[in-house]
Amino acid sequence: MFGKPSETPTGSSSMTRFGKILVILITFASLAFGGFAIVTTTGGPNWQEMASQIKDYKFTYNGGENPTWTAVRARGEEQVASDRDLPKVIDAVLADKIKRLNAEKQAFLDKIPPLTQALEKSRADNQADVPALEAYVVQERARVAALNDALAKLEAKVLAQTDAAQKLEKIASARREDVFRLTEELAEIRADKVRLEAIKRHLAEELEQVNGNIERAELRLASLSVSNSPN
Repeated sequence: MFGKPSETPTGSSSMTRFGKILVILITFASLAFGGFAIVTTTGGPNWQEMASQIKDYKFTYNGGENPTWTAVRARGEEQVASDRDLPKVIDAVLADKIKRLNAEKQAFLDKIPPLTQALEKSRADNQADVPALEAYVVQERARVAALNDALAKLEAKVLAQTDAAQKLEKIASARREDVFRLTEELAEIRADKVRLEAIKRHLAEELEQVNGNIERAELRLASLSVSNSPN
């Protein structure tokens, strides 16, 4: 009857934050790439130390007549570059890293528009359910009021029947000639009392269930109001 609870924009915000993080990583990688390119022309750095600090890639030195440095991705062992000069291999790795980060960033950016549309649709659906929830709460409150009234009347009737039974018991003890007749009436009254107590318990259980329904509906309504409130 009611739509799903409103989604908060946490998913979209997380996507946006992750996209910003990717931009920062790409910027640092680009700066590092430029720094490596500059240092390559001037010489002097510890290239092996730099290579060891680049995450997600493995560098291997192959000796022999034609010694070469080879870089592969840590996952999948896909070769990225191979050259006699380690700086060139590092440059190729950084270029590959920037390319992958840009692709990952674009993939996340592409997810933002459909997620935003889905969020707006969910908000609209939940907003349409608010009047129905309010009407349901009003209806259930009226039902609770009617049940409370019926329960009060039954309690009064039980008390009246109990008082009548006590009076009949006194009359039975005072008038032995009416013992048989009064005993039968007393038995009927006690049976009525048992039935009324059963009805009372049933109404009390139903009242408790209705109160539970109202509490859940009110919590749902409060959740929707919080979810639909402007950030």
